[in-house]
Amino acid sequence: MRGFSPTEPRTILGINSGTSADAVDLALVRIQGAGQQRQVESIATASARFPEALQKAIHAAHAWSLADVARFDLALGVFFGRCGKGFLQSLHIPIQKLTCAASHGQTVYHHQGDPLDGSLQLGDPSALAQTLGADVVANFRAADLAAGGQGAPISPFADWVLHGSPDSERVILNLGGIANLTLLPPRGQPLAWDSGPANAPLDALMRLEKQKDFDQDGRLTLAGKPLPALLQHLQEDAYFTLPIPKSTGLEHFGLPLARHLRSLAPDAQLEDLLATLAELGAWSVAQSLRQAGWQGGAVYVAGGGVHNLGLKAALVRHLGASRLHSYDELGWDGDSREAVAFALLGDAFLHGETSTWPTTTGCQTPSVLGQWVPGPQA
Repeated sequence: MRGFSPTEPRTILGINSGTSADAVDLALVRIQGAGQQRQVESIATASARFPEALQKAIHAAHAWSLADVARFDLALGVFFGRCGKGFLQSLHIPIQKLTCAASHGQTVYHHQGDPLDGSLQLGDPSALAQTLGADVVANFRAADLAAGGQGAPISPFADWVLHGSPDSERVILNLGGIANLTLLPPRGQPLAWDSGPANAPLDALMRLEKQKDFDQDGRLTLAGKPLPALLQHLQEDAYFTLPIPKSTGLEHFGLPLARHLRSLAPDAQLEDLLATLAELGAWSVAQSLRQAGWQGGAVYVAGGGVHNLGLKAALVRHLGASRLHSYDELGWDGDSREAVAFALLGDAFLHGETSTWPTTTGCQTPSVLGQWVPGPQA
């Protein structure tokens, strides 16, 4: 790869797929400068639905064989490449205008607190590069894991670039399968962590009992009432007492949690179980913020969970309506936040710039995240 000057404009395609594997988020951004002095412009964003068969396969990743891992790694790389190529074609932007693509990949495994257990994202970057026809930066978590970090969350770099303010404390809350937070103090390095479950156990319970991928608009969740005894039992999970920074995954707070909850209350109404899970998620956000020393600054909420009315209502109960704001109020689309974040991580890689801190992942030393894969050669 050639060197890049910070003064040289870069056009980067960020590609992200969340743990629910419902859609690929795409963000094309133009960047100039370095550090927090970057000027970042959103050119366009979009999302592409997963084919149903591929989505179902990813939901069953816990039961995959080694052959499945190899096959779906390649298939996801091709799929991501096709999504990116179609997106650029819809914008009438030639591939030659692209500096690179930055792909997160599809997380199919994440450790439970011990970085030596690893984290696995699929979507072969070579297949992506060949299909898209451009250079790719990928495999963003590996360097942080090697440096003793959790490998997550890694989107705080983008939060720091885009939303850090010398005048006020801000919190960015992402409600994906797992809830993760970035606390941006007026001065100093950001703090970041996974607080616990968000959409993952809700979606898993809906698949188990309704054969649906999610609770549309959170209507069933909103209609239910949290079950106090069950909630108290779930709050005793050891993860919630771990020090910050910390990370977790679906192996702990996805399907296993949904099954465990139903086993504890075999006769409970589905709506009440969903409401209990939403209450757990909101409570874990609030208690972890207090643990992190939050001073009450505004909380900007992004991610798929913002569309769940029951989860939003639970957050209002625990944080107060006045502190909760839409991420869109910051001038960026909340649904494409993580695709933009990976574009910025790819840009940091181009300049050899570290993009983690001990306060965000627990790494011993900050790391340059990513690996370079060249596209087709003429």
